Amino acid sequence: MTRMTMQAADDLCGGRLLLVHEGGYSEAHIPFCGHAVIATLARSDIVAPVPLQVRLDFQQPNPELTALPA
Repeated sequence: MTRMTMQAADDLCGGRLLLVHEGGYSEAHIPFCGHAVIATLARSDIVAPVPLQVRLDFQQPNPELTALPA
């Protein structure tokens, strides 16, 4: 999404871009999302591994849940 926003800024307003972070939804995960945005803005390939990724994945709906009829 950051890359798409950067491209739109390049196309529409000479690359000028303003980003605002309105808050965090997961104090365990939001710092890594912020890092990903900043890394993209800096055109950096440095990736910060998320130490709690297994826990975060566990909190997402699994295939058994999503297969249930609505």
